[in-house]
Amino acid sequence: MKVIDASALSAYLLREEGFEEIKKFIVEGVVSVGLVVKEVANAILLAYRRGRIKLEEAGRVFEALNSLLNVNVKIEGQEALLREAFDIALKHEATIYDALYIALARKRKVELISRDERQVKVAREVGVRTLFI
Repeated sequence: MKVIDASALSAYLLREEGFEEIKKFIVEGVVSVGLVVKEVANAILLAYRRGRIKLEEAGRVFEALNSLLNVNVKIEGQEALLREAFDIALKHEATIYDALYIALARKRKVELISRDERQVKVAREVGVRTLFI
């Protein structure tokens, strides 16, 4: 089960470039940290505020996010990952948010699915395999 970050999950839900490729992994089942829910909810809000989606669509996309949780997108606690994520962030000038996804992928020894170039670069630097979509 691959790790998915907020950039990839947001792209899937908002039907952005690459969403069809991301869909394959979501159908198979993916895992992420709890932070993903807040980051994706924020991405939905920003899409609405920037006029990319209408109010009704924002509500539907948020409900789609909720329907995926613990079905197709398993949420794993992030507290046990904080030390490793902090070290990654410190040594590689990454955010703690990005480092949490990287730490989870490293712990599980699986690929990280992301659309964030900087995060993918850091993940590769610490030996995490990635799928940049």
